[in-house]
Amino acid sequence: MDILIVENKDNTISDLKTILQVLGHKVIGLASNGKVAIKIAGELNPDLILINIKLNGEMSGVEAAKFLVSLYKIPIIFITVFTKNCLTKSLQLPDDAVTISEPIRKEHLEYCISRVLEN
Repeated sequence: MDILIVENKDNTISDLKTILQVLGHKVIGLASNGKVAIKIAGELNPDLILINIKLNGEMSGVEAAKFLVSLYKIPIIFITVFTKNCLTKSLQLPDDAVTISEPIRKEHLEYCISRVLEN
Protein backbone atom coordinates (compact mmCIF):
# COMPACT_ATOMS: atom_id res chain seq x y z
CA MET A 1 0.00 0.00 0.00
CA ASP A 2 0.97 3.63 -0.51
CA ILE A 3 1.03 5.33 2.90
CA LEU A 4 1.14 8.94 4.08
CA ILE A 5 2.72 9.52 7.49
CA VAL A 6 1.56 12.60 9.40
CA GLU A 7 3.89 12.85 12.39
CA ASN A 8 6.11 15.48 14.01
CA LYS A 9 8.69 13.27 15.74
CA ASP A 10 11.67 12.16 13.66
CA ASN A 11 12.25 8.96 15.65
CA THR A 12 8.64 7.84 15.15
CA ILE A 13 8.84 8.63 11.43
CA SER A 14 12.03 6.60 11.16
CA ASP A 15 10.49 3.65 13.04
CA LEU A 16 7.36 3.74 10.89
CA LYS A 17 9.31 3.89 7.62
CA THR A 18 11.43 0.91 8.63
CA ILE A 19 8.49 -1.22 9.79
CA LEU A 20 6.32 -0.33 6.79
CA GLN A 21 9.12 -1.26 4.40
CA VAL A 22 9.55 -4.62 6.14
CA LEU A 23 5.79 -5.19 5.80
CA GLY A 24 6.01 -4.45 2.07
CA HIS A 25 4.37 -1.01 2.08
CA LYS A 26 5.64 2.24 0.56
CA VAL A 27 5.75 5.62 2.31
CA ILE A 28 4.79 8.11 -0.40
CA GLY A 29 4.64 11.26 1.70
CA LEU A 30 5.37 12.93 5.02
CA ALA A 31 3.69 15.84 6.79
CA SER A 32 4.07 17.34 10.26
CA ASN A 33 0.84 19.35 10.35
CA GLY A 34 -2.78 18.93 9.35
CA LYS A 35 -2.94 21.51 6.57
CA VAL A 36 0.03 20.01 4.75
CA ALA A 37 -1.38 16.50 5.28
CA ILE A 38 -4.67 17.47 3.64
CA LYS A 39 -2.84 19.02 0.67
CA ILE A 40 -0.49 16.04 0.21
CA ALA A 41 -3.31 13.51 0.54
CA GLY A 42 -5.18 15.28 -2.25
CA GLU A 43 -2.11 15.23 -4.48
CA LEU A 44 -0.82 11.72 -3.78
CA ASN A 45 -4.03 9.78 -3.02
CA PRO A 46 -2.54 7.36 -0.44
CA ASP A 47 -4.21 4.05 0.42
CA LEU A 48 -3.74 4.68 4.16
CA ILE A 49 -2.79 7.54 6.48
CA LEU A 50 -0.95 7.14 9.78
CA ILE A 51 -1.54 10.32 11.79
CA ASN A 52 -0.46 11.43 15.25
CA ILE A 53 -3.28 12.88 17.33
CA LYS A 54 -0.96 15.74 18.34
CA LEU A 55 0.56 17.69 15.47
CA ASN A 56 2.45 20.92 14.91
CA GLY A 57 0.29 23.87 13.92
CA GLU A 58 -3.26 24.94 14.60
CA MET A 59 -5.00 21.71 13.63
CA SER A 60 -4.84 18.56 15.77
CA GLY A 61 -4.44 15.15 14.20
CA VAL A 62 -8.03 14.35 15.09
CA GLU A 63 -9.30 17.47 13.31
CA ALA A 64 -7.11 16.78 10.28
CA ALA A 65 -8.31 13.17 10.15
CA LYS A 66 -11.94 14.31 10.08
CA PHE A 67 -11.18 16.48 7.05
CA LEU A 68 -9.18 13.72 5.36
CA VAL A 69 -11.94 11.15 5.80
CA SER A 70 -14.68 13.52 4.65
CA LEU A 71 -12.72 14.78 1.63
CA TYR A 72 -10.94 11.65 0.44
CA LYS A 73 -12.43 8.63 2.28
CA ILE A 74 -8.90 7.39 3.10
CA PRO A 75 -8.56 4.96 6.04
CA ILE A 76 -6.79 6.41 9.09
CA ILE A 77 -4.69 4.90 11.89
CA PHE A 78 -4.15 7.25 14.83
CA ILE A 79 -0.73 7.28 16.51
CA THR A 80 -0.70 8.13 20.21
CA VAL A 81 0.99 7.60 23.54
CA PHE A 82 -2.39 7.16 25.23
CA THR A 83 -4.69 4.16 25.45
CA LYS A 84 -7.76 3.99 23.24
CA ASN A 85 -10.17 4.39 26.18
CA CYS A 86 -8.64 7.76 27.02
CA LEU A 87 -8.79 8.87 23.41
CA THR A 88 -12.35 7.84 22.67
CA LYS A 89 -13.70 9.83 25.60
CA SER A 90 -11.46 12.89 25.62
CA LEU A 91 -11.03 13.46 21.88
CA GLN A 92 -14.35 12.12 20.58
CA LEU A 93 -12.75 9.54 18.35
CA PRO A 94 -15.25 7.23 16.71
CA ASP A 95 -15.75 3.92 18.51
CA ASP A 96 -14.32 2.08 15.51
CA ALA A 97 -11.19 4.27 15.29
CA VAL A 98 -7.99 2.28 14.93
CA THR A 99 -5.18 3.49 17.20
CA ILE A 100 -1.61 2.43 17.74
CA SER A 101 0.40 3.36 20.81
CA GLU A 102 4.00 4.47 20.81
CA PRO A 103 6.55 3.03 20.78
CA ILE A 104 5.50 1.47 17.47
CA ARG A 105 5.95 -2.29 17.22
CA LYS A 106 5.85 -4.26 13.96
CA GLU A 107 3.21 -6.74 15.19
CA HIS A 108 0.94 -3.94 16.43
CA LEU A 109 1.21 -1.96 13.22
CA GLU A 110 0.55 -5.05 11.11
CA TYR A 111 -2.55 -5.77 13.20
CA CYS A 112 -3.78 -2.16 12.97
CA ILE A 113 -3.38 -2.16 9.18
CA SER A 114 -5.40 -5.38 8.89
CA ARG A 115 -8.12 -3.90 11.17
CA VAL A 116 -8.45 -0.66 9.25
CA LEU A 117 -8.71 -2.55 5.95
CA GLU A 118 -11.58 -4.64 7.32
CA ASN A 119 -13.72 -1.51 7.87
